Amino acid sequence: MTDRARGMYPYWFVLPALLSATVATFIPTLYTFYLSFTNWSLYHFHDYHWVGLRNYADILFGSELGIFLRVFVWTIAWSAISVFGSLVVGMIYAMLLNRKDVSLREFYRTALIVPWAMPSFITVLMWGGLMDSEFGQLNQFVKGLGGTPVPWLTDPGWARFSVLLVNIWLTFPFMMSITLGALQSIPGDLYEAADIDGASRPTQFWKITLPMLRNALVPVIITSFAFAFNNFIGIYLLTRGGPPVPGGGEAGATDILVSYTFKLGFNLSQYGLASAYAVLIFGLIGGLSLINSSLTGAFKDA
Repeated sequence: MTDRARGMYPYWFVLPALLSATVATFIPTLYTFYLSFTNWSLYHFHDYHWVGLRNYADILFGSELGIFLRVFVWTIAWSAISVFGSLVVGMIYAMLLNRKDVSLREFYRTALIVPWAMPSFITVLMWGGLMDSEFGQLNQFVKGLGGTPVPWLTDPGWARFSVLLVNIWLTFPFMMSITLGALQSIPGDLYEAADIDGASRPTQFWKITLPMLRNALVPVIITSFAFAFNNFIGIYLLTRGGPPVPGGGEAGATDILVSYTFKLGFNLSQYGLASAYAVLIFGLIGGLSLINSSLTGAFKDA
């Protein structure tokens, strides 16, 4: 066997994955990009034609601008609050579990990982049942205390609070695991020296713990933000994007860009416009991925 044939071995192993990615990812992405420049919809199902940048102009400057801005701002807020909340909760639990004087640490670590271990769609549906305004266990508990039932999923403000609460509950175990692993890599000598110098616990956290965690957490935070930005299940299974907003069209109070895009495509059959939204989402997520790669040095030579 020649050296040239032997050198082709790695490419033959990669070829099945490359073909699968081409069929499952690249071709649909290119087709979506093409559709975003057409007027394909329920009214132009067979006779759709090229309309150029009209769909993008409608989103960024025309009839869709108001809805786009409202949904986009909420998507940013949803992603940022979800990531920050899960980071804070996960870090608190990680720091408690990292203490050697805490008994039953293995039990608590296993118990706290349950929200992450369970399938997310089952968990979200479970929370939807608990938060049902009329029959949910949470409101039954509130009624038992003599209180007024909370419109968890029917009031815009409460619905946003509910989806954030559920998403933080689902994602904090991941942040806890990452933080716990990073905490265990910090040399104990640093804290011993800080104790000798008389540094308080808060000072040690801000001067030692947080800087040492930064390199491990920054890429995770960016990746988690991108995931939350595109988290269709967390929104759609809990609230279907609702409740409705007066004058908001198909976009409800909790709709993020990806759930609103789904509604445009499958509820209103505006496939061209939905494809334009999908391309914009792809560009935003791709930008976050590039930022993450630059911060982690993923494409730098060793």
